[in-house]
Amino acid sequence: MTTGFGIVGCGMISNFHAKALGEIPDAELTACFDMFPASADKFAAAQGCKAYHDLDAMLADDSVDVVTICTPSGAHRDPAIAALNAGKHVLVEKPLEITLAKCDEIIAAAEANNVKLGTIMPSRFSEANLTLKKAIEEGRFGKLTLGDTYVKWWRTQEYYDSGGWRGTWALDGGGAYMNQAIHNVDLLYWFMGDVAEVCGLTDTLAHERIEVEDTGAAVVRFKNGALGTLEATTSVYPGLLKKTEIHGTK
Repeated sequence: MTTGFGIVGCGMISNFHAKALGEIPDAELTACFDMFPASADKFAAAQGCKAYHDLDAMLADDSVDVVTICTPSGAHRDPAIAALNAGKHVLVEKPLEITLAKCDEIIAAAEANNVKLGTIMPSRFSEANLTLKKAIEEGRFGKLTLGDTYVKWWRTQEYYDSGGWRGTWALDGGGAYMNQAIHNVDLLYWFMGDVAEVCGLTDTLAHERIEVEDTGAAVVRFKNGALGTLEATTSVYPGLLKKTEIHGTK
């Protein structure tokens, strides 16, 4: 049985979704929508799907079983809720939204319509991270004492200038923590458990014309008593590999 997918938002990230769908047996990209018709048409021509210039029209297409939301972060709620209310399953690019209130609205719509909702957190499914998670659950680290994660990347000014939404509170929702380091933050919580308290500093040190942080350092205490650090930046030239460390009494 083939599952049909429709993509909302035909920017850069939509190409990665289309590529992934092409590698999944029984998945088919059947439709796309973008608020800019030319973007939808260009994407549809490249991917061999039907372009829609009206979201409701795409949601009425019976060939679309699942909708993937690829709009800017702060523009996830409305199309996601529309798709859920149309009875479609929905997969949302990270983050689910930029405020807890908006996230709760999306979740409530999924529950009300009895459809599935997910967000893109692929790092949890890598072989290395699954192995580490299993080792933690089996007690191989003993009592967890310290968990740290680091994302020390470089982004040019041109990167932020390439899209009007980048680096804005309204549509990006945050800077290095919300955009670049979000997967590492998610992994750290997954490995170490919920956070009891956090303190930190953020600043914009290497970029112009952005509202959000490009550098941050935080210290956390987890509910299990362990401590940790979270460092995130897009101001470290030329950029380093991201890293997560988990330590315990064994």
